[in-house]
Amino acid sequence: MRLLKAFVGFALVAGGVTIMAAADRPVQDLSGWIEGTFEYVPPLRGQSFVGEGRFVFLYGPADGSGPMVGEAGTYEVISDTVVSTVTYATDPERVGHVFKWMPVAVSGDTVDYVVWNQPGESPGTGRSIRR
Repeated sequence: MRLLKAFVGFALVAGGVTIMAAADRPVQDLSGWIEGTFEYVPPLRGQSFVGEGRFVFLYGPADGSGPMVGEAGTYEVISDTVVSTVTYATDPERVGHVFKWMPVAVSGDTVDYVVWNQPGESPGTGRSIRR
């Protein structure tokens, strides 16, 4: 469940991570890799829409063991990190929550990412595919 709260739900980024494209070249323009429509792959299922400073995430466990969660809000890219603020959520306690995430590997249309929900928290990880 931590991963579910995470992506999507991101607050401290460890330095030294280089985002690599498919040909092992560093990603120069982060927005080009994070913007678009994506589908999560197990252990999550759902979709995300990211672009023009706004996001919508709908996600839940791929095995159906829990409910789908919806969040929407705004984001800004700071260096190699996306800082997101939840404006709307199916869980009212998430409204106003700020989290950080970072794509760490890109291969074709597949993006691997890490997510931080709370300062000092171990990062969650995930994978999504651009659709």
